Amino acid sequence: WHHERLAGGITENGKIAHSFGDMSIAGKGKVKLTFNQYQALMVVRELSECSVSELADKLRLAQSTTSQLVDRLVRRGFVGRQIFRDDRRRMVVTLSKFGKDMMERRKQSLLQLYERILCTLDESDQEMLEDAFNKFYQVTLKLEQKAEQRGG
Repeated sequence: WHHERLAGGITENGKIAHSFGDMSIAGKGKVKLTFNQYQALMVVRELSECSVSELADKLRLAQSTTSQLVDRLVRRGFVGRQIFRDDRRRMVVTLSKFGKDMMERRKQSLLQLYERILCTLDESDQEMLEDAFNKFYQVTLKLEQKAEQRGG
C-alpha cells in the first residue's frame, strides 16, 4: 500500500503530485501515466512477460479493459507485444527498452525519496516503521492466500 500510494503521488524529482490519478516522470518531456497504466507496467516488469489475460488477472480488471490499456501502452512505446514462443496463437506483453528505462528511473527516484524520508527519523522510529510495514505485508499475504483458496 505505501509503495503504491507514494509511487502514485510522487514525481521523479521527489515532489508530491497534487493528484494520485496521474504520475509524471521527468525525462524527454513529461510522461503522464494513469494509475492503472503504472500498475500494468509494474506487473509486466515483475513477470518479464505475460499474456493480456494474465495481466488482467493480476490487475483485477476485465480482459477487454486490460487489452485497451495494453493498446495504449504499446502506442506510447512503453510495452511491446510479440507472439508467444510456445503457442503462436497467444500474444505476450513485455516492457520495451523505453519502458524499462523509465521504470528504472522511477524506481531510483523512489529509493532516493524513501532514503530522504527515513533519514529524518531516528533509529528506533525507523525500526518501528519497518516492523509496521512487515506486519502489514504479512497480513496482505494472508489475505491473498485466503482469496486464492476461495478461488478469486
